[in-house]
Amino acid sequence: MCGIAGIFCYRGNVSLDEDVGRRMVDSLSHRGPDDGGLVVADNMLLGHRRLSIIDLSDDGHQPMSAADERYWLTYNGEIYNFKELRAELELAGHTFRSQTDTEVILRGFLEWREDVLKKLNGMFAFALWDRLEQTLWLVRDPCGIKPLFYHDDGRCLRFGSEIKSILADPQFRRVADWRALHSFFTFGYTPAPHTGFEGIKQLLPGTALRVSAKGSEHVVWYDLPYPDRPSTIGFSEAVEQLELAVQSSVNRQMVSDVPLGGLLSGGLDSSAVVRSMQRAGVGDVETFTIGFDEHSFDESPYAARVAQILKTRHHCQHVRSDVKALLPIMVSHAEEPLADNSSLAFYLLAEFTRQNVTVALSGDGADELLAGYVTYRASQLAPYYRGIPAFLRRGLIEPVVRRLPSSQRKYGWTSMLQRFVNGAAQIPPRDHCSWRQILSDSLTSRLYSTGFQEVSRDVDPIGEYVATLRGSPDWLTPLEQQLHIDLCFHLPNDMLVKVDRMSMAHSLEVRVPLLDQEVIRTCLAIPPRHKRKGTRGKLVLKKMLDTDLPHDVVHRRKGGFLLPMERWMRQEWQPLLRETLDEQFLNECGMFESAQVRRLLDDQASGRGDYAYPLFALLSFALWWKIWIAEQQPSQRNEPQFSPTRIQRLRRDGAG
Repeated sequence: MCGIAGIFCYRGNVSLDEDVGRRMVDSLSHRGPDDGGLVVADNMLLGHRRLSIIDLSDDGHQPMSAADERYWLTYNGEIYNFKELRAELELAGHTFRSQTDTEVILRGFLEWREDVLKKLNGMFAFALWDRLEQTLWLVRDPCGIKPLFYHDDGRCLRFGSEIKSILADPQFRRVADWRALHSFFTFGYTPAPHTGFEGIKQLLPGTALRVSAKGSEHVVWYDLPYPDRPSTIGFSEAVEQLELAVQSSVNRQMVSDVPLGGLLSGGLDSSAVVRSMQRAGVGDVETFTIGFDEHSFDESPYAARVAQILKTRHHCQHVRSDVKALLPIMVSHAEEPLADNSSLAFYLLAEFTRQNVTVALSGDGADELLAGYVTYRASQLAPYYRGIPAFLRRGLIEPVVRRLPSSQRKYGWTSMLQRFVNGAAQIPPRDHCSWRQILSDSLTSRLYSTGFQEVSRDVDPIGEYVATLRGSPDWLTPLEQQLHIDLCFHLPNDMLVKVDRMSMAHSLEVRVPLLDQEVIRTCLAIPPRHKRKGTRGKLVLKKMLDTDLPHDVVHRRKGGFLLPMERWMRQEWQPLLRETLDEQFLNECGMFESAQVRRLLDDQASGRGDYAYPLFALLSFALWWKIWIAEQQPSQRNEPQFSPTRIQRLRRDGAG
């Protein structure tokens, strides 16, 4: 894994500042501690930081050029079918000077031009400069596993693997994108192409940005590989096909010239990956997990049991509530507010894992492909709830649910019931998104200042969520529509952001074999009845593991690396919350009613309500603001953030 950065100037007579380029590249040193490079070609600057994984020699140095130097490439990721593509290119007459997948992309462009993109099976983000056509290609992988950000001011286009590479330019002025931040408080993350910074965009998964002196153009080069018509395969055949696809993917992704292991939570997904790692027969498999003192949240006994059954060399580290000291570091690496509290756990897991290996395989992606989330069950129950007369729902059930006391358990039924009631008021498929809302509509109406409500009035984050269905097959069932939305929206904007930023903070490459293109194609061809029935999800995956793992392990309730936030927010973290969400911050950002924030804190501390998730979102945002925004806006402190003139400008511009 690596980090990339660069600058393209639209006019050839604009001189490139190599010092700025070096700062951009150096800001990504954690992504690539082994090597670095910078190349200026024409009106293009390309930079690279390398984490050596395949071909550890200097032959893998980047930016890399083809023999005639027509193409220059800076690349982050792994191409798992690079050996097959290399053989195909050699038959076409190409001669290679390294063993890297980087050179395969370069020579693939020479042979197939942009058609090479559809041949790549892997996780990647890269910039390719075509000196002959004076064209820059910025490309992101189909699932959005690897990130790519850019900023275009009309004079130059800057890009990088992380936002901090763009912010490394001292001329860039950091301004919050208020409308995007409304999406953050809806979902707990900022969905691409938006970011929390005005003017900085994120390239969408499966797309490219083609840039030349004439301007820039977005190119969609990937669509999910659905079959032509609904599949009718039987359950046993579906299990067999999934088994073959997962094993094939894991075999491909275990290729590495550095130590490799597996992340094991003890759940279905990571157990399936580790099982396939053992079956690959490449020697003892190292597995890693973390545990918690709070029994309800501790998955480590399940991980230890799976490791014992699969005969891995297992490592475990326990986490305590004092991890709050790591929050500013986590937010700094995330670069955007991120309300997924498992990011903290994953940060610690990555740090622990990196002490032993450089590459780790994870189980991300199975929930979105095989219907593992509890939200799919909620969507099944919602029509029955909506069948209850409205006067009973609104006059009796919902008021009672809102007043229920908080729960300290991981699967607290109070929080789940409150989310269900809030979401069930929406019609499909908007209800599916509503289950995931961090701040409900009623809570935002309480917390948002008048100015922020005005700025975000015409922003519809849930509509954007649902819009990912456009272009999907018209024969998809409601469950398949929900899976499609989560695969295209929730997965790349939340889960994969967490995996990339928290792992690369420690120079750990995390691979996701369940998002291999063969696995995706196989899962999309499995009928929904084989994925979920009633309250049970991931049916084919459970059947696949039944032969090797005990029934109580395979069929236990879904877990994950979640933290005991309700208790921490009610007890140990209260001082941190009150210190961070102080009057100075609330007045400076201007987004919230301070009295309502205080009420939220008091209700959480007393147990009158469970606001752990909203409070973590507020905490994450406040830390982000103080680290990335506040120091850049001294001139604005005498002017309200949402003065009438600023509100008019923000609504007119549609951003910021």
